[in-house]
Amino acid sequence: MDIYYTQDMSTALDKPVFLYQCGHEKCKPSHSFGPAIRPHYLFHYILHGRGVYYVDGITYHLEGGQGFLIYPGVTTTYTADEEDPWEYCWIGFDGYDTRRILQDCGFSLTNHIFTDPTKGPLWSDFQKLIAYFGEQKTNDYTILSQLYLCFSHMCLRGKQAKLLGEAPVEKALDYIHNNFTYDIKITDIAQYLHVDRTYLYKLFIHHTNTSPQQYLINHRIAVSKKLLQETTLSITEIAFSCGFRDVSSFNKHFKKLMHKTPREFRKCEGSL
Repeated sequence: MDIYYTQDMSTALDKPVFLYQCGHEKCKPSHSFGPAIRPHYLFHYILHGRGVYYVDGITYHLEGGQGFLIYPGVTTTYTADEEDPWEYCWIGFDGYDTRRILQDCGFSLTNHIFTDPTKGPLWSDFQKLIAYFGEQKTNDYTILSQLYLCFSHMCLRGKQAKLLGEAPVEKALDYIHNNFTYDIKITDIAQYLHVDRTYLYKLFIHHTNTSPQQYLINHRIAVSKKLLQETTLSITEIAFSCGFRDVSSFNKHFKKLMHKTPREFRKCEGSL
């Protein structure tokens, strides 16, 4: 069994993600742990063999290529199979960004189980993480980058789950609201959602009664109105800050929606 421990647990809460421990073990037949609680998140990834995970009165029979997540303060028990005991690696972690990451990976308080879609790369990167963690010369950034790489493999499943469980248009709106200042295109939004442009268009028409392109323009204009009213930024600064490639394009779209130029709007509405 290989296991490595990090610094004291109080250091994690002021960091987005912090790795407490990680390791690898080939269990003996019927090897069991629990019932017990953990002070942080603990994820086990099963390489080979089988076992059983008990949580909240539910029994999960798991095998190679699957994993299970233990939440802090939740009583769990897990036991290796008597005939084909599992071999697994694990990571113990926490931090203020952990819940968001786990949601992106498809986990929730009612979903503790993970099935690996990568068929290999995730285990390979877990091995590297464990190796880095045991090297005293490796700095924290190397370890953290390797941990995020492992999460990135797990997020492949999470994105699919979100698209099935939530309206994709919500993710599209979130993408627009966070990236409108850049020169994003509708194809960028479609690629982010892993859908084609036609399907994206239908989603927007159904949920927002407008096209993705028009929604993007409307949002940019809405932000520009606020900047015109509440700041002393120049028209040029506002145009580029809102994702327009030039002032003439900004003026054209603004006047079409507001029936005034940005300058006329600022004069009527007043600014700081």
